[in-house]
Amino acid sequence: MAYFGLNGLTEKAADSFGILLAPEIEMKDGTRPEATEAEGGYLCGSLLIRDEIKGAGYGNYAITRTIKNVGTANAEFKDIVAVRDTFYGEKYLIPCILYNGNEHGSSNTPKSLEIDGEPWVFAYDRMGIPSCTLTENDFCGLALFASDKDALSLTSSCSLVKRGDFYTHRIYRPVTEAPYTYSSKNIMTERYDTYHTLEAGAEMTHTSYVCVMKPKYKKYAALNLIERVMGLFKPTFDPHLSPEKVFELGIDYANALLYPYNGKKLIITHYAPRLFRYQHMVKITLDEMAEMMKDPYYTEIGAFDERFEMGWADQGLMNGRMLAIDALKNGKKEQLADAIGIFDAFAEIQQENGLCYTLYEQSTDPERAAKATPDCCNLGWGASEMVKMYRLLRDNGIDKPEYLTFARKVCDFFIKNYDPLWGFGKSFNMDGTPAEKAGSIGGFMICAMIDLYNEVKEEKYLDMAKKAHNFYYGRDLDNFVCTAGALDCKSIDKETAYPFVVASLDLYKITKNPNYITRAQKAAYYFMSWMFFYDVLYPNGSEFTEYGYRTTGGTAISAEHHAIDAWGAVIVPELCELAKLTGNKNWEKMARLTWANAIVGLTEREGQLFHGQQRPIGSQNEGFFQARWTKYRPTCEERGHYNDCLCGWSGAYRMMTVDKMEKMGMLDVLR
Repeated sequence: MAYFGLNGLTEKAADSFGILLAPEIEMKDGTRPEATEAEGGYLCGSLLIRDEIKGAGYGNYAITRTIKNVGTANAEFKDIVAVRDTFYGEKYLIPCILYNGNEHGSSNTPKSLEIDGEPWVFAYDRMGIPSCTLTENDFCGLALFASDKDALSLTSSCSLVKRGDFYTHRIYRPVTEAPYTYSSKNIMTERYDTYHTLEAGAEMTHTSYVCVMKPKYKKYAALNLIERVMGLFKPTFDPHLSPEKVFELGIDYANALLYPYNGKKLIITHYAPRLFRYQHMVKITLDEMAEMMKDPYYTEIGAFDERFEMGWADQGLMNGRMLAIDALKNGKKEQLADAIGIFDAFAEIQQENGLCYTLYEQSTDPERAAKATPDCCNLGWGASEMVKMYRLLRDNGIDKPEYLTFARKVCDFFIKNYDPLWGFGKSFNMDGTPAEKAGSIGGFMICAMIDLYNEVKEEKYLDMAKKAHNFYYGRDLDNFVCTAGALDCKSIDKETAYPFVVASLDLYKITKNPNYITRAQKAAYYFMSWMFFYDVLYPNGSEFTEYGYRTTGGTAISAEHHAIDAWGAVIVPELCELAKLTGNKNWEKMARLTWANAIVGLTEREGQLFHGQQRPIGSQNEGFFQARWTKYRPTCEERGHYNDCLCGWSGAYRMMTVDKMEKMGMLDVLR
């Protein structure tokens, strides 16, 4: 047996964190031949297996396994590398999939390590570190994951099983998904199995990694793991467009999203096919989807959904502010008027209690108005954008005090309704009574409090920001969890971590308290636990191969949505700021990776077709479907495809990042 410890690969010692178990082989017929010691390795049926383990320093180990078929016939099998931890694990992680069991969220998604009495087995392409499992307590951490050095090593799956006090980490090769495939939102389908075929006399070799660590912060062994993976994988991805071009494309699409509605010009939610509304809400069967995809009426891309959102998915106000920045810089008077009109429209429909219809169309439709539940995400974004637009226009000689009034009334409402058990809550009815309380979504309101304080210098807003910051860290972030930022799902998610990074850095600038730098790093490491540190493999003929999409730098959406989006673009300036404050160059490297990924798939010119259609210049689809999970294809076998929802938020985030990076003097990071 080989033991893994911080002092090197030696006989079992007090500081050993894990042990490599005997090889496990599962034949295609379902049998599992017993492993018996032979010739310096193990014999499993006709397969001779040898493991070579080399320390790579800093608690990193490479397990190189060679399998030779010493029989006279072909062997079809799965190979399993198993490592058992030797400490009492209190918390576990399968990045992008399971955050200590996903206690929050809807029921028909992966939750806990088992389902129907069997362990979950997940394919490598669902997670940002391939086939990765991690266990930890306050003093120890151990992770097992696949190497990205070659296809045989990478093409894999993983499981994590607890028996008694200890966890067993397993990597399966090749890909297995069991006992079900999580194939669409809240939908489970049949398991998926593949096998190696090894001819008589042939052999194969693959590599796995084990990392052992002492967590830098309690419940944050993922921090150590991310730093190790950056060193082991050394991921690289260079942006293919200049930041100036990215901003220009963003302005093109923001102008395309301007839509006349009820006498106003507003930012519409997206361009998408009519089919999208059925796919997104999972309202049709796979067979019905297949039939509808044959009909051009349902697949034609257009601005069909009259929805106009303040923040979140549409980023109506942020898109408007970016239009104003461009207009002021380039003397575009009509565009500036359009931008101001977007802000005016939302300011006009705010209630006296501070709440506002976050979807503008709710203000014009009594039936929709009755169902309105404005939320912390939209109102937090909205109040922040109102302050920033007020400041931008003031600095250019235009006085819009109503924008500052809007932000003040929003923040005053949430100060009045702050709950020591729930923080800011999640959403409210228009009469001010709570609609939903759970989740970490109040982080967006902390940012609004700080933005307003920086403008008006009233201590109550700073005091509230500090109080809420302490609450959400004590309950959520210090436990390596965030929930409910994505309003279309109730699950562990990535998006909600972003405002905590921003708020922590802003509070550091105001107070100079270094504890806020620690908190910013915690939230940023949590966010980056959703990032892909390698390129998933796809066959010729997949859309990722055809369109040149790489997974490196992409960020998974949530524990409910096993897909990638360009959301990582939003956090680039804050990662670069952390690099300056801490001296850790990996922050800037990760910023560059996620930026390079976030600008892939942009429509750059006329004649650039996706799915045979011309998309508006500057648009990009909201999702990249890297695994056997989809809401937008009739079969989950179509790994590596684009959807046709051309969202409003991604361009806004990219433009905001370019604007911030220019002000920071760091545009070269994006080149």
